[in-house]
Amino acid sequence: MTPVITISGSTQGYWPNPITRTRARRSRRRVGTVLGLALISCLPSASWAQGQDSATWSRDRQVIEALLPGFYSNANQAYFDGRRRVPEPQNRYNLSIEASAESHVFTATRTNTEGAVISEQRWSLFDDDVKGAVRMEIDDTQAGSQCPVWWRRDAAQFSATADADCPEDPSSPIALSLAQQQLWWSSRRNDSAVKLHRSRAFTCYADIPGVGGGRDEPYTRYDNLSLHDQGAETWFTDKDGRTLGLRLFNVDWPINNYEGYFTRDSLVIYVVEKFDDGSTKEHGYAFTLPEANRIGINLKWLLASCFMVSGKVDTPTL
Repeated sequence: MTPVITISGSTQGYWPNPITRTRARRSRRRVGTVLGLALISCLPSASWAQGQDSATWSRDRQVIEALLPGFYSNANQAYFDGRRRVPEPQNRYNLSIEASAESHVFTATRTNTEGAVISEQRWSLFDDDVKGAVRMEIDDTQAGSQCPVWWRRDAAQFSATADADCPEDPSSPIALSLAQQQLWWSSRRNDSAVKLHRSRAFTCYADIPGVGGGRDEPYTRYDNLSLHDQGAETWFTDKDGRTLGLRLFNVDWPINNYEGYFTRDSLVIYVVEKFDDGSTKEHGYAFTLPEANRIGINLKWLLASCFMVSGKVDTPTL
């Protein structure tokens, strides 16, 4: 008769009974439990924690630091102030905010439409546990240290204010509002805020003539034309010596065209020409949704296309 199992040595032919096997398994489990507890006791106490709750303003600072960088312009405000005949219209400004190599520090450079620097400031952000807010210290390269402002979260935005009795530079911000698409800057020098829109960078090309439909006709392409969508222009000279340009404007309508109709925001492309006397002429424009990342226009004698992502690198889709 063949045995169930064969074991060499003195135990050959022996098979433990069920009770013996159960006791052995229990013994091994006890040893494993003891060893596991011993190993856990050697780990740092922090391994038991699920996390440490931070102050809300500490988290706010992280979001503010992510939102701040960008290139802003109040071209939309300046245009509509003139169109609405506002008594004291805002001049047109650009604002570039760049993150420094230093943690929590940014450089804010304000320029006019010609690119001349109006002010350059260093903005440093800190958690302020006393005021329960994010403190931003401002240091102007020309005027020196300015009044700090304190950021607090509002509905889908952040607002910052300075102390009411701050006596520093009247053009430095005493109030700021920051959201996904806009940054408003208030100072003692102006009663109304400078309403800056965040810009998006585009690259364009222009074909002359505007060949379309895949026709095999000769044309000249003028490419690598860069601009942003807050009223920026880019210029080129064609082979006939004409100075031609493209303008992009992401229009944020503060008014309606007429009563009972809601005028919707649009991304607009213009084709313009500049003459020797400095005057300009708009040859035509086209518009699309404000969130669009590309736009084009074909005037037959000229075709222009502007995009945020080139078709050379975009992901093919069905």
